[in-house]
Amino acid sequence: MAERQKRREWEAMMIGEWLAITFPDAPWESNVRLGTATPRLPDGHYTEEDLRYLGVWRRRIDAVVYLEDRLLLVEAAMRADPGKLAKLKLYERLVPQTPELAEWRKYPIQKILLYTIEDPVLVTLAREEDILPIQFTPSFFDEWFSSLLPRHQRVSPISA
Repeated sequence: MAERQKRREWEAMMIGEWLAITFPDAPWESNVRLGTATPRLPDGHYTEEDLRYLGVWRRRIDAVVYLEDRLLLVEAAMRADPGKLAKLKLYERLVPQTPELAEWRKYPIQKILLYTIEDPVLVTLAREEDILPIQFTPSFFDEWFSSLLPRHQRVSPISA
């Protein structure tokens, strides 16, 4: 029996590479929880430990970049994905409810869709929704592309 290949976190790798190149001196975090835990037990009393466990249900954004004049919310997709646009809009609304981001509530938010393979319609929609679309080709693009099933490789590879 053939051994299963370990799943690669391509998008996490892409966003890490992009952040290191684009914002080498800015503080940033990846996989950031947004919003608050919403207790639903009848008495509403929770210990700190209970609240930590409930926190795993909070939504997570791919990355947050803390700049002097704004907060960047970044969602990454190897192939542009329409669901990422909706997520970015939701995440923008969750920032004011996120206790860990309290000091950043006064700053403007810039939403970014980071992608490798472009979908021109999604890029247009992103711009209409005040989301900055950024195309980025990570160093491992060829490895990722060759790992796709042949039917998914029909999209022309983007130029580097």
